[in-house]
Amino acid sequence: MDVKVDRASPIEEKPLAVEEYHSVDDVEWMTKKLIPAIPDLEESACEIFQWHIKDWRALDKRVTGPEFEIGGYKWQGNNAPEQVAVYLDSAEPKEQSDPNWHVCAQFALLMSNPQDPTVYTSHHAHHRFTMEEADWGFTRFTEVKKIEQPLDHRGLPLIDQGHTVITAYVRVYKDPTGVLWHNFINYDSKAVTGYVGLKNQGATCYMNSLLQSLFFTNYFRKSVFDIPTADDEPSKSVALALQRVFYQLATSSNSVGTTELTRSFGWNSLESFMQHDVQEFNRVLQDNLEGKMKGTLAEGAIQKLFVGKMKSYIKCINVDYESSRVENFYDIQLNVKGCKTLRDSFANYIDVETLDGDNKYMAEGHGLQDARKGVIFETLPPVLHLQLKRFEYDIERDAMVKINDRHEFPLDIDLADFVIDGEEKQKAGPNGFKYTLHGVLVHSGDLNGGHYFALLKPERDGKWYKFDDDRVTIATMKEVLDENYGGGEPTENLAGMTMAMRQLNRHKRFTNAYMLVYVRDESMDEVLKPLTSADIPEHLQRRLDDERLAQENKRKERDESLLYFNARIISDVDFKAHDGFDLFNPLVPSAGKTLKVRKQDTFATFREVVATSYGLSQDQVRIWTLVKRQNDTVRTDLPIPDTDLGTTMETIKDKYGTRLQADMKCYIEFLDQPSGSPNAKPALVPNEAQNGTIMIFIKYYDPFTSTLEGAGKLYVHKTAKVGDIVSTLNERKGLPANTPLKLFEEIKPTMIEPMKMKSTFQQSEIQGGDIIVFQKDLTPKEYGNELSAKISDLSAQNAKVGIPQHYEYIYNRIIVDFKPKIDEDGTLKTYSIELSKKSTYDQVAAKLAEKLEVDPLHIQFTSASTPNGLPKNAIKRLTNLQLQEMLPPGYVHHGVGPNVIYYEKLGISIVELESKRLIKVTWLGSTLKDETTLDLLLLKTSTMSALVDALLPKIKLEPNGTQKLRTFGVFNGKLIKEYGPSDPISAIHESLNIYVEEIPTEEMDLGDDEQVLNCIHFQGDVTRTHGIPFRMVIRDAEPFSELKARIRARLGMNEKDFAKIKFVLFQNPGRISPLNDDDVLDVEFGPGDAIGLDHIDKSGRSNRLGVEKAITIRG
Repeated sequence: MDVKVDRASPIEEKPLAVEEYHSVDDVEWMTKKLIPAIPDLEESACEIFQWHIKDWRALDKRVTGPEFEIGGYKWQGNNAPEQVAVYLDSAEPKEQSDPNWHVCAQFALLMSNPQDPTVYTSHHAHHRFTMEEADWGFTRFTEVKKIEQPLDHRGLPLIDQGHTVITAYVRVYKDPTGVLWHNFINYDSKAVTGYVGLKNQGATCYMNSLLQSLFFTNYFRKSVFDIPTADDEPSKSVALALQRVFYQLATSSNSVGTTELTRSFGWNSLESFMQHDVQEFNRVLQDNLEGKMKGTLAEGAIQKLFVGKMKSYIKCINVDYESSRVENFYDIQLNVKGCKTLRDSFANYIDVETLDGDNKYMAEGHGLQDARKGVIFETLPPVLHLQLKRFEYDIERDAMVKINDRHEFPLDIDLADFVIDGEEKQKAGPNGFKYTLHGVLVHSGDLNGGHYFALLKPERDGKWYKFDDDRVTIATMKEVLDENYGGGEPTENLAGMTMAMRQLNRHKRFTNAYMLVYVRDESMDEVLKPLTSADIPEHLQRRLDDERLAQENKRKERDESLLYFNARIISDVDFKAHDGFDLFNPLVPSAGKTLKVRKQDTFATFREVVATSYGLSQDQVRIWTLVKRQNDTVRTDLPIPDTDLGTTMETIKDKYGTRLQADMKCYIEFLDQPSGSPNAKPALVPNEAQNGTIMIFIKYYDPFTSTLEGAGKLYVHKTAKVGDIVSTLNERKGLPANTPLKLFEEIKPTMIEPMKMKSTFQQSEIQGGDIIVFQKDLTPKEYGNELSAKISDLSAQNAKVGIPQHYEYIYNRIIVDFKPKIDEDGTLKTYSIELSKKSTYDQVAAKLAEKLEVDPLHIQFTSASTPNGLPKNAIKRLTNLQLQEMLPPGYVHHGVGPNVIYYEKLGISIVELESKRLIKVTWLGSTLKDETTLDLLLLKTSTMSALVDALLPKIKLEPNGTQKLRTFGVFNGKLIKEYGPSDPISAIHESLNIYVEEIPTEEMDLGDDEQVLNCIHFQGDVTRTHGIPFRMVIRDAEPFSELKARIRARLGMNEKDFAKIKFVLFQNPGRISPLNDDDVLDVEFGPGDAIGLDHIDKSGRSNRLGVEKAITIRG
């Protein structure tokens, strides 16, 4: 490397204040003070080099010092005399051919007095020296005017008689990951590591980390490929979408997107910005895939890979009695709090609880007995997913908290001690439960947010890699283990840390492992067996190869588009057919023609192409540019002259077009005679000829048909009178020469001004490209006494008598699509109706009623939501409500749809309907699974008694039931209120779900020794409630296993789904206890006590406020 003094550097530091006099030659002190070793980095060399400059004034403007070597790398320094700028320069790039070459160094540069090396100034920095950034240093090392002045009170300068010394301290670090101090500009994960990452959609890093782990569980990946998906659509099939992600991860050179996958889950873009629990996501995903694998080659793969068995037991100490249950598990949740190591967590998991004293166990046939209660593993799966409980509910705080305690986990672990002695353990052999770490999934942050990434070891004897969304880097063992144990440095050690080191420690404290993946040693070859092309479905390869080819073609088209631009061509024909503002409607893509124009083609070529497209010769057309004026109207501007025939179209566009627009807009004028003939129309210059002739556009309005059309162009002299063109206009429309006309200038949509016949065009401020609109003058002279009747007829037909009124109409004109809100029999249609934005509610209803052939008052409208266009809110009928208020803000376009309103045909008048309230009531049958949702229309003054009366004819009560109904309101799975018969329905809040059920017989016939206890559903933590709360009768001395059977019957759940529920008992104040089959609920319950059912919310109906939404996968 070199030391040099010259140009600017982003790193600027002030000289260190010298408190003690230390020589620049004091290596130990200088390295400790200026370049202290950076924790966690491995040093390869730390040395000093000095450059003695004998004659400072004789130096060139830029000078490079002698080359030296430190750490196996060559360096040199340089210096500039005007502004003292000193740099450390790597001399290696001169000899390097590897574009990825780099060396990481921490360095200090010092300038000192040659006689007294304690007189010095210094700067220090660290840098990743690369081919692009081979030098790094300090532009303002010191001021030139100061270097020959005394530095301090000792009176010695940095330069003494032209002599000074520049010293470089350089500490070189090893870079095992290849990304130390990397800026990641143009970083290529595939080139560096051989792997690619996954793009983050907003908050999908939790999903990305798990997907990468599953991808590198090769047996799982192959099983996913074995699911038949040839006829599936990626956006509707989770299996196919996951196959595509896995295939792209294996073959793509760039990071892979997951939008298609989340779309197959049934998620919208909002759900992609919500972080979820990885364990929950993993369970829901595998549950979905397990269903897809049934009846295929992949059937049983998930069970084989991830499912183990554990035994829950209660064993009496003094009698020979044991109660036990064996159940499957897909992952293991291990405590972090109170456990220093992973082995401690396993020991805690199988820890035995002694039931004695007041807590003795009621053993069947033996009465109350001392007993031991616990769980133990019967067998462990080939792939262990260990969920570390970093997020827990804190009873004292009544909130979820993150546990950041230090928790160590090993590279290898033998779990045989936690497996029960028996047939399975004997079959596995002495090494059957030895596992090796395969993956560490990490969360960095707190409870309210953070970031997820994964550290994975794809091959048995390979390297570790960090998969951080779209970036993949090599990882060190320190990154895999130490940096993810959590905890950070003890508080007492913080005092001796720098601010940067404290910030690093804070980051470490909140960065820790939350999921570990271990693979059984004896199964590793099978689990990590590499896939071959034969393992990948042919249709998948074919589809993605075709898509890549299509993308490549699109890329080529984009590249080609740099050579072309589009020209929008509007002709006389388009103007004649146009029935709105301006010369054409720029918002309608079909108006005119769009031609692809090569930038390097000449204007002559372009004109010939345009003329040929209209079946004309190029001498029969004249091309004008179109511009948008300040009042937002589009008019002709300049005719492109023949002098530009040899000019390229790129230049033409820049010269005559609008720079802000990507395309070029042109108007094509058809000439009656070739432009070179004696009778040709005048060759115009911008807007008007030199003799004052201008070209104006003419439109004609017929009030009897309410039609507006283009009527061609006229060439007029600016000094001519407006009335002079009347005969020409009559002739053009085939009207008698003396027909009286009214003329208006179309200035802009909201400004249609009448013109005075006796004024000149110049006095009327008419310029080239302006538009004049004319119509017959409806006067008594022409129509006699019939005029009033004709005008009345026009008004009755909703026709516009005059041009201003018609322009006002077309300004407010929109097309509205009226769609049926509910169409159960498929007979209702969508009607597209032209209306004015100022139409009233009743006028809109009348127009639609004509189509439906119903009374307008028997129609109810519902607004469409933006952006999805689905039905939103019913529109209340108000006589002064206008159509533009019925459409959502920003939904009204000038003549361009779609504008949507939903409609319903009512059996009663809207007037009657709006005096009532529609309440959705869910009737619960004999099980909570038997739901029927009914719409009840009640007077707003009704009570709950009227609600029940309205419901009774629509439901069927059990013949032997109590015939007593209970009505209650639920919000987010919580019981909010139980209603009495006299409660008004106005007390029902819009956010509540209303349920009605028949009170069970056992609840009505409650015995003296029985209690009623509420039951609630939740997921993971008690704040995440869902489903329908219910009540159960608690019987005296009844084992919980029997109560569970009654709960299952009440829920109507199948055995498989019910087995996944975990039960807890909530007791005030804040006590939560797990419930086991042999427990007996013989305590006195108080208000707020409840049984909790912990299971996944599969309904997808949760609408939690401030609480994480449950994960659902529907594809």
